[in-house]
Amino acid sequence: MLVAAVPLPTYNQVTKHNLVQMQPLIVLLLKQAAFIALDAEFTGLGHNMAATRASDIQDRYQHLCGLARSHALVAFGLSIFIKDQSSSSASDTDQTDGTTSSQHVYNVHNFNFSMLSETDYAVSPRSMIFLAENGLDLNQWIMEGIPYSGGDRQANDGGRGNSNGIMRSIFKRIMTRQVPVVVHNGFLDLIFLYHSFYAALPPKLGTFVADLSDMFPAGLYDTKYISDYITRERSSFLAYLYRKYERDDLCARDADDPSSLKKSFSTFKVQPRLSLPTVEDKVIPETELLEGQVAFCQDYAFHGVCKKNMRCGKSHDLDLILDAEEEQRDSKKRKKQKRRHDTRETGDGAEALSEKSEGASSEAPAITAGTNEAKTATTTAMPAPMTSIARTAENVVQPGEKFHSAYFDAFMTGTIFSHQLNQHTLELIEGQAKSKIYLIGKNFPLMVEKSAFSKYSAEHERQRAL
Repeated sequence: MLVAAVPLPTYNQVTKHNLVQMQPLIVLLLKQAAFIALDAEFTGLGHNMAATRASDIQDRYQHLCGLARSHALVAFGLSIFIKDQSSSSASDTDQTDGTTSSQHVYNVHNFNFSMLSETDYAVSPRSMIFLAENGLDLNQWIMEGIPYSGGDRQANDGGRGNSNGIMRSIFKRIMTRQVPVVVHNGFLDLIFLYHSFYAALPPKLGTFVADLSDMFPAGLYDTKYISDYITRERSSFLAYLYRKYERDDLCARDADDPSSLKKSFSTFKVQPRLSLPTVEDKVIPETELLEGQVAFCQDYAFHGVCKKNMRCGKSHDLDLILDAEEEQRDSKKRKKQKRRHDTRETGDGAEALSEKSEGASSEAPAITAGTNEAKTATTTAMPAPMTSIARTAENVVQPGEKFHSAYFDAFMTGTIFSHQLNQHTLELIEGQAKSKIYLIGKNFPLMVEKSAFSKYSAEHERQRAL
């Protein structure tokens, strides 16, 4: 049966320019989440593809950790599924056989974080071509990606202007939300996200698993594992499951379909892009740029190089630097002229001032006399030119959206999870799939639970104590 495809969902593009403004909005939405879906895109899988499927899981884990350390996160997809309280689940009972249909309505917010590693990393040309063909704007990624450094090197404080801290703060909010966190074939995704936003990867798989079990107390769910071992689908790759379930839900909503009364289905209200609060440009006089409120980077102004690079936060605009230098020279010149003018007024100009006070007709000559001095005084009194140094953050998505990207993979993963909950009870899915991550080439999952013989990593212990 031919069923029309639903248009691609809208999403919020998060870059280094709007991350600070997006953070409180994302945190607010996370507080309302029924469940959360994640996806990660990275710069490649290295040359030794066989090692990613190593028979020994510890060996496989160590190889994948090496990939996460040597490669970089390109994009992080986040989909937040919120139960629509105004459209609570509706149920209708078929009088003939007693079967019930129910509709579950979710408001969905999608986010695509452009990530740019500040440390050197390897790139697989084949992987980057694949990402570019599926919507990754390489120019936007380089120019607007959120700077980050993996491992333990950055404070986990979420401070203003500290992109590492902000991303780690958002990730920690996801961890502590106490709702299901959903991935699809997510072993490598979790390794990359742990390394990028949480801590240095521990050498032992048991330690990593122990950390994950404590980081996600409400459970990790892998839709690929569910589709292979619980719902028993013929195929379980992401796009296949998404389209199949999309067709099923569309048919279930069709009132003319008699079988619709025997199905439970979900409706997803994908929310429009968030409107960011307007940022008023901070405008300061150019004379103040050299008096502690420096809008341009002094290192760059003197040496043409800035060690902080993208993290600098100050302008490397040469025109702004040259304008400020000219303003400084003009300011010094005006000060010298004013000093000369003041000296003449207190000395040779005393008699003229006396005449001005005595004769009423002397006011007119005073305006025309000393024309240069009058001009100097006027110039000094004029307000300094104003320079805008702030950039208004935007939430703009570039054209070229394709079927495969971090935000869309996260969205597909979440909708598949919802359908799987509809196929079975929440209790069954939780009992059979909670904290079980799919392992390629294995007929058993990775059990995300702390062993009695494993310990938490030192970094996780430190963060637990915060």
